[in-house]
Amino acid sequence: MTPLLALRNTGYSYLRSEQAVRDVSAEFQQGERTVILGANGTGKSTLLSLLNGLVFAQQGEVLAFGRVLTERALEDRAFGPEFRKRVALVFQNPDVQLFSATVWEDIAFGPLQLGQPKDKVQETVDGLLRSLRIQDLRDRAPHTLSEGQKKKVAIASSLATDPDVLLMDEPTNGLDPRTQVWLIELLRQLRERGKTIITATHDLTIAGDIAERAIVFSEDHTLAADDDIHRILNDDDLLLAVNLIHEHAHEHGGTRHVHRHGHFGHYHSNEGTTSDMHKGHTHSHHHDHEHISGAAEVLRKLQALLEHWVDHSDSHAEGFREWAQKASDAGEDEIAREIHLAIDDSESVKAHLKRAKAIVDAKLVLKK
Repeated sequence: MTPLLALRNTGYSYLRSEQAVRDVSAEFQQGERTVILGANGTGKSTLLSLLNGLVFAQQGEVLAFGRVLTERALEDRAFGPEFRKRVALVFQNPDVQLFSATVWEDIAFGPLQLGQPKDKVQETVDGLLRSLRIQDLRDRAPHTLSEGQKKKVAIASSLATDPDVLLMDEPTNGLDPRTQVWLIELLRQLRERGKTIITATHDLTIAGDIAERAIVFSEDHTLAADDDIHRILNDDDLLLAVNLIHEHAHEHGGTRHVHRHGHFGHYHSNEGTTSDMHKGHTHSHHHDHEHISGAAEVLRKLQALLEHWVDHSDSHAEGFREWAQKASDAGEDEIAREIHLAIDDSESVKAHLKRAKAIVDAKLVLKK
């Protein structure tokens, strides 16, 4: 199967600097959700710029829909507009992306530039405002919005052309927990519509929820790994080597303990078993205070999701099933049961969701 996008031994350097991307090869198929993981400055944003045709390969090549992506190719009157319609980028800083006088005009800009009829653009923009629940921002000036609101508008403007491929650069930067959960739910819905989603991030706490595959950049700007997301997230040695987690050592009662932390919080895998790289032995250490362990992280994300579902009377049955399974896997069978009841009992969906949220709230209080 011909990939939608591909890199073949691709390299790129900014003026008078070392290579930002070095000898990278990867393919992206229709419907895939992929995260590009790496520490700051390893080449993630440059990779997205290459895939979006903002910069062009200096070594090797980038292919889009089977055609080599070059500046000349984008000047082609047939290929250029088609590429811009099918591939969209959400920038890390939404202020770079939003420049019109109102939110409505920003969202309408892309399809209008592609020559779509004004009545169709009107329908598209109004539909996006409704589906992303930002109708109240319609006539606001983008510079007056909060960071979370700006991010939603930037995503809406990228979705306005109904692209096949959505590229996202550090989408959780500046987002509160509730908006992060909104983003997870949105990306799940886009996956169900067959969209290809490629997200650059160093936020390990969200990576497993938004992708099935991970490509990992090392600090020498080459690819260190390309594998299933869960195998990547459970490979502490790899994550430590590429500077996505770090070690913290301390002593309790004369015993030295080494913990591994992610850049967005305390990071544990394998039920708290960690390797002491300094002394060459492995030990298990359990804590009474909360870390970002698998179960606690599931509860926190589920808390925000349930609040969203209750407030908006959402009925995303596939989302319910997915998170019921996650709750069950985390040992929270009572919560999983209430979510399943919400699926099966159409008359009392909100009541079961409220009951599940109350249980989650209580569990998190007990964990503090």
